[in-house]
Amino acid sequence: MEDERLESENLVIKVLHPSEASLVAAFYSRNFEDFARYEPLDKRQSLSVHYQKQVLECEDRYRIEGKRIRYYLFRKYEPFKVIGTISFREIGTEGDSCIVGYKIDREYRRRGFAREALRKLIPIIRYDYRVGSVKAEVLPTNIASQNLLTGLGFHRNALLSSRVCINGTYLDEYLYVLNKCDSVK
Repeated sequence: MEDERLESENLVIKVLHPSEASLVAAFYSRNFEDFARYEPLDKRQSLSVHYQKQVLECEDRYRIEGKRIRYYLFRKYEPFKVIGTISFREIGTEGDSCIVGYKIDREYRRRGFAREALRKLIPIIRYDYRVGSVKAEVLPTNIASQNLLTGLGFHRNALLSSRVCINGTYLDEYLYVLNKCDSVK
């Protein structure tokens, strides 16, 4: 199955274990307000090491079952500071596809780290999990994410009406798809 630790030009990309929950809690602490604009989050839980330990335990079970995997991103020379995550979920629930999600620490955005990690991980996920199509759901207001996906070769496929509830409001999302015959750019 997949390697739990990978390297790219500038990054160490790895699966974290429950004993490393404080790294995840610190990541959310630095970025909570920003992330809450794009996903439903509970502040008290997100910043709790205990809660993040439970999340990592759950992620570990899903990874072993082959349903979902989350990688954490670190700069090569900053091994104790999470600067982002890339997750692949719903692996194989709709045939040979999955949904990718990602978030980057606001201090490290627009430096190419998400692109670098996705270029490394998508081929691995396709091979290890026999995934053809990779999908991403993006808010229409998240132009940076739309540009990232388009630059990687994803195509906007649909508008998903009232798809996600954030802060009590149902919002639309675009569905982007990297088809099985498309390679990552």
